[in-house]
Amino acid sequence: QQAPALARTEASARPGHNAMETRYSFEDAHGIVGGITKSFASFWDSECRSMKASLVEMDTLHTGRVPLSKFYSHGLDAEWRFGESEEYLRELGALDETSWRGKQVIIPNYIQATSNCIISSEHYLICCVNDCNGVLDEIESRIGAASAEPSQILAVMGNLSSHTTTLEEEHELQLQGSLTSQLEMIADAHGGQVPLHGRLFAQWLHFAFPRECPFPHKTGAVAALTPS
Repeated sequence: QQAPALARTEASARPGHNAMETRYSFEDAHGIVGGITKSFASFWDSECRSMKASLVEMDTLHTGRVPLSKFYSHGLDAEWRFGESEEYLRELGALDETSWRGKQVIIPNYIQATSNCIISSEHYLICCVNDCNGVLDEIESRIGAASAEPSQILAVMGNLSSHTTTLEEEHELQLQGSLTSQLEMIADAHGGQVPLHGRLFAQWLHFAFPRECPFPHKTGAVAALTPS
């Protein structure tokens, strides 16, 4: 029902359109597809939010990670998602195998994985929104430059809130300790400035906002998979 309505709206706005005409031009069809895609993207965003909420609920340590066993048990109990094989999660870059706690699923990497793209075509994908973009956009807008001193970044970070946690709570001590030191190390390697678009800062953002910012793997470390 949506397609005909969109078609009539698009076509009627075209000069010389005949109201009795039942055929549509390429421009009409293009407008219809674009409208449907936007509507479906909005729907899929709500699905992504629901998926993330389920994962966050399992992240009791606020690390942005879910134990693999808990990930699979939740899938068996309630979710049609959360069924990717261990090998596939590894290829997607969503599996952390470095922790003494055992294998864990990295929440933002999993959310951003191509397995969660609902529409795939030659020209575009409809995937889950990257929440880290909002964090980085706010940092960039407040700093107004492509790089900054650690003190500038920390001042901005102190006023930023995660979508699921607040810096005033569990992140405050981290920012005063290890994360502050890591930021200074990045600056030392770049003449006292931290490049905001570098991999090291992206990695730093992941640990500052573990539920929003994906862990940036090195180029070639993650397979460029697309949903089938």
